[in-house]
Amino acid sequence: MSLRRSSYLIAMCAATVVAVVACAPGGGTPPTPGPTPSPSGSSPGPTASPTGDPRIRILTPTRDTTVLTPVALTGTANTFEAQLVVDAQNKTGDTLCVREVTASSGSGTEGAWQAVLGVVPQGDTEESIVLRAFERSAADGSIVNLVELPVTLSADRPDIVVTSPVCGDTVSAGGPLLIEGRATVFEAALTVELRDAAGTVVFSRNLMTGEGGVDSPFSELLTLPAGVAPGFYDLVAFNISAKDGAFENEFPVQLLIE
Repeated sequence: MSLRRSSYLIAMCAATVVAVVACAPGGGTPPTPGPTPSPSGSSPGPTASPTGDPRIRILTPTRDTTVLTPVALTGTANTFEAQLVVDAQNKTGDTLCVREVTASSGSGTEGAWQAVLGVVPQGDTEESIVLRAFERSAADGSIVNLVELPVTLSADRPDIVVTSPVCGDTVSAGGPLLIEGRATVFEAALTVELRDAAGTVVFSRNLMTGEGGVDSPFSELLTLPAGVAPGFYDLVAFNISAKDGAFENEFPVQLLIE
């Protein structure tokens, strides 16, 4: 075969290869694989924190246990300015008691907190309730970092129950305050104190039930001192032990005084 014919055949083969490549989908350069699309309507989920720890914890009581009222809770929190809210709800979502709580630290540091909820028993049988702890958003006041703990409220009633006011009520300094409830106390005597956030007593009154030693009602319309500073206070009803003078059967109700 002559040199001229060999050169002709080589050129024809090269042209054929170029034509085949040019006819391939996407031209001569293979397409680069793109990202796999998400399913329609979906979006990337939230990124979990490295530890997965919640900002608020309820340590006691524990889930699905039976509790007595007043319900004592403990926990930890890392919330803005160490503030959080603890409440109790029934199975239909009604709030039975609510309390504003301040942890030992917050705003980047985990602190400890404790709270007592004066939940008023609704009957003579056990009741399923949910204990909740949460933070209110500094932006809009909405509930954030919610923790829920289902428990059973015992049918056993404490010796003193305050039914009015109820925790979470707002009252006015210098205004009327109706105190009502039931108690089983020695010689029908009990005491009601209004305590500030530091536990200092700012108001105290001795009350009497209908009959000593048996479950009896008590009721009295009081007038709060006009000079009480605005803020959260605990109205605490209790009796004094005839044995050693200790305070017994404390039932606290947190109030906001305006």
